[in-house]
Amino acid sequence: MRVVIGGAHNGKREYVKRLLENVQYQWIDCSAGDLKFPPDGKVVIDRIEQWLAQTDLSEAEAVEFIMKSIEGKDVIFILTDIGRGIVPMDAEQRMLRDACGRLYQRLIAQADDVTRIWYGLAQTLKKRGEMI
Repeated sequence: MRVVIGGAHNGKREYVKRLLENVQYQWIDCSAGDLKFPPDGKVVIDRIEQWLAQTDLSEAEAVEFIMKSIEGKDVIFILTDIGRGIVPMDAEQRMLRDACGRLYQRLIAQADDVTRIWYGLAQTLKKRGEMI
């Protein structure tokens, strides 16, 4: 599994599209609150934080659903870092921020490769399971 993380509008999607040039893949945009993993093939999961905000599952159930669904799959997660900046005044937004942080920790711990995109620049944080 691979994780590409960065702030909103920092070039994560463009980076992944360049990375997968000439590769067949399925792109799943979770912004509508839907998350269905295909049975096989390379898959890109985008906007998982929006799915997490809309699901009826508890945080623990949602995290376990994701972790079980990606077992043995070739997945790239595009994660938006929502944990920086001003802490939201709205309690639900704070809870989402915390839940995303915990989910992201699980995904990054399991990932073989982690790349941070910051204003279009790619920085490798983890390669094949080793922290850099």
